[in-house]
Amino acid sequence: MEKRKRTKIGKSPITWIVVIVLCALLITYALILISSLLWGFMTSLKDPREFSDLDFQNVMGLPSLNRNQVPNSWDEVFRLENYRVIFENLTYDYTMPFYMGQTEIVHEVKDVNLLGMLWNTLFYTIGGALIYAIMPCMTAYLCAKYDEFKLSGAIFVVYLFMMSMPIVGNYPTELTFLRNIGIYDTIWGNYIQKMTGSGMYFFVYYAYFKGVSNTYREAAEIDGASQFRVMITIYFPLAIKMISTVFLIQFVTLWNDYQTPLMYLPTHPTLAFGIYLLNTGNGSGENMRKLYYTTIRMAGCMMLAVPITIIFVIFKERLMGDVSLGGIKE
Repeated sequence: MEKRKRTKIGKSPITWIVVIVLCALLITYALILISSLLWGFMTSLKDPREFSDLDFQNVMGLPSLNRNQVPNSWDEVFRLENYRVIFENLTYDYTMPFYMGQTEIVHEVKDVNLLGMLWNTLFYTIGGALIYAIMPCMTAYLCAKYDEFKLSGAIFVVYLFMMSMPIVGNYPTELTFLRNIGIYDTIWGNYIQKMTGSGMYFFVYYAYFKGVSNTYREAAEIDGASQFRVMITIYFPLAIKMISTVFLIQFVTLWNDYQTPLMYLPTHPTLAFGIYLLNTGNGSGENMRKLYYTTIRMAGCMMLAVPITIIFVIFKERLMGDVSLGGIKE
């Protein structure tokens, strides 16, 4: 009897096969991503002729350091020549007519260089990520902890409806509304546009606060704390791990987003939008000729990918870790 109790039931052969196949697929996928990133970085260090000229062709190999074969190879590898060319020549010079309210306004963007795009990116990315992390947290807290009010249930239903609405149906009315109130094509207007408190993370926060006990609030109210102070000093610190995780996820998403600035911030080009121009060949005519080569375009892609890769390596535990509840649960 004791022997039977101590005997452990092993996994079936089918289970082991499924695990092995899944592991093989994940390893293969990871190797493809890593090799693609490494190949892109190596390509960004090569002389343009190594990629395009048949006499110097070296598409898959390491950057050549033989000056007899490729005269500028050392400059490309050790002086990051391709990156210097992007810094000096990638500009956004475009005249775009659009309507704001009932008046046609022509905005002229003159010589927005790479540093200007980076500045716009930081405003757009950091501010937007903070809003996307904090606003749903506030609305979810109010709906979860004050569910006795009918308005809380109505807000929950509205947010659920907003999640199911096709995004294409929002664009025309949203653009018209932003133009009519005069905040279209402004960073602050874009911030206000993001302050809906809705989205997928509203429901994540809602489930979190539903699982945290009301004991904290009741004890704080007895001590004379206001409702706002309870939310800021007690419940938000409990959810700080989740808030920071959402911030990092949204930061990565907004960093790589070029379509939204193209639609809502046409005269505030971001770095992702600049790299989009670089790879599509649209931009300031004379300068774009110097950026035509594949190695230079790949250097631009690396300028967009490397910062996010570094952030992922530093905060991988935060990005990939589970979101656990803290404090007393009910």
